[in-house]
Amino acid sequence: MARNIPKDFIDNIIDKANIVDIIGNYIKLEKKGNDYWARCPFHSEKTSSFSVSENKQFFHCFGCGAHGNAIGFIMDHSNKTYPEAIETIANTLGLEIPRDKESSKIYEARKILQNSLNDAKDNFENQLKNSTKAISYLKQRNITGETAKIFNIGYAANDYQVLNKFLSATYTEKNLLEAGLIVKKDKNSYDKFRDRIMFPIHDQTGNIIAFGGRILNEDKEKSLAKYMNSPETALFSKKKVLYNLHLAKKEKKSRDFLYVVEGYMDVIKLHQAGIKNSVATLGTAVTQENLLQCFKYTKEIICCFDGDNAGKKAAWQGVENIMPVIKDGDAISFVFLPENCDPDNIIENGGEKLWNENINKKISIEEFIYLKYSKEFDLSTAAGKTQYLQKIDALLKKLNAKILKQIIMEYLKEKVGVKYISKKNKLEEPVQHKKYKTTSPLQKAVLILLHNPNVNINEELFNDTRIKGNKGIILMKSIVELIKKNNSIKLGAILESFRDDEKIYVSLEKISRIPITDYEYPDKELNACLCLAIRNTLKSKLADIDPSDLKEFSSVQREIREIEEKSKNY
Repeated sequence: MARNIPKDFIDNIIDKANIVDIIGNYIKLEKKGNDYWARCPFHSEKTSSFSVSENKQFFHCFGCGAHGNAIGFIMDHSNKTYPEAIETIANTLGLEIPRDKESSKIYEARKILQNSLNDAKDNFENQLKNSTKAISYLKQRNITGETAKIFNIGYAANDYQVLNKFLSATYTEKNLLEAGLIVKKDKNSYDKFRDRIMFPIHDQTGNIIAFGGRILNEDKEKSLAKYMNSPETALFSKKKVLYNLHLAKKEKKSRDFLYVVEGYMDVIKLHQAGIKNSVATLGTAVTQENLLQCFKYTKEIICCFDGDNAGKKAAWQGVENIMPVIKDGDAISFVFLPENCDPDNIIENGGEKLWNENINKKISIEEFIYLKYSKEFDLSTAAGKTQYLQKIDALLKKLNAKILKQIIMEYLKEKVGVKYISKKNKLEEPVQHKKYKTTSPLQKAVLILLHNPNVNINEELFNDTRIKGNKGIILMKSIVELIKKNNSIKLGAILESFRDDEKIYVSLEKISRIPITDYEYPDKELNACLCLAIRNTLKSKLADIDPSDLKEFSSVQREIREIEEKSKNY
């Protein structure tokens, strides 16, 4: 255990961190059934044998036996120490480790920042309830009250001090300046957002980190920005955030594709129409950080832009930005909406049906590249084709996905009549998986308990004096005590809780390597194991009894028959 990191802080990040999100930062995961799968990053293989269980917060490779929780993965994958792995996960969650006075100070400052934003959100929502003007505007945009509640939409009154006064009782001026909620000119501070519809911006874990504000009425005499975002803060960096990712990533359709659009209202109107797998950039371009975030949760990104020059320019920036980050198996495509049309307009005019009609016109990345470069050169000449191919080579130079690169290059060469013969790939060889088995009934019982913490255990069997000294029972009782304190604990957290006790940790670590059957009735299996453990103990005892001692010999035989009869209930 890292001495300077409080145990409750470690427990807190294990509880908050999702192992799928953590491991998804390092390798591409694909959901199959209840779990996520990938090629194992710890050994060379060509088929997916690496499993990540969101339900158990645990990973296991059926090929090489690598396994553990989120902390263990980072330690093994990135060759980091235990404290470094904790820090990595804490950074992912936006938390500072309070292990010394300085970092504790930063941690508390971030908490204050977070709390002030949450309180501001509540205030904006209350202001919306009391503003007929703001409510009327949302109704004109056909935003329902239910939708407004889902997205925590609020309103900042046309007043310089409403929010400042409300929050100043709890927070200092410095706190509010650092949160980007107020601004200061000369010696006076005042609300940053005024007379705007307010959209809270969340990070991917669902914490509010900033706000976006839209003016209610555009005034030609006053040159005000239509949209205004919070400034960069300790919590918020515009290029690293996608609006609505915290909700979109939960949608089943998002596993197949995510829509990337340009504005808050586009996302909100799509969501209201039942299209919930959409996110929005906080600027015109799709950044590399945006793309990396999306590919943690989806196989395909569909960028939806206006069909005007600005939209095409933004789309092309997406093409350039994706080259270093896209991997084989990922896809990106582009939809150019009719001029002066955005997703909001399309939903208003034709709902989901019209939206899908536009999406069906999407073009692949290779088509987009061809359309752009074919207009720049005279492809009827050898010189034009040469310039075209030079441009493609320069663009694809940063593309690390070897298979995708080969396919795109082949497609783009064939489009202008240049032959390209690719090398044949060798056939994949099947992976020989290592097999692990339980070696005793109580080891199997521990395994079932680890994977099913809320299993019903027969107390009479569990506390049977004949096996009370068994190491397996002692281990099980330690786990049960832990579960009683936290009945929502997962496998990964159980293992982590015993890291300080080397003997128990090593035992659990070995048992956790063993694959487990998906039992229909795990409680029956576990209790049957207890019966078997008692029977085995009695048989060992019987073997040590002198057969001439008929009384004791018969007594133990009777106990064996009784426990065997009881085991039939399971």
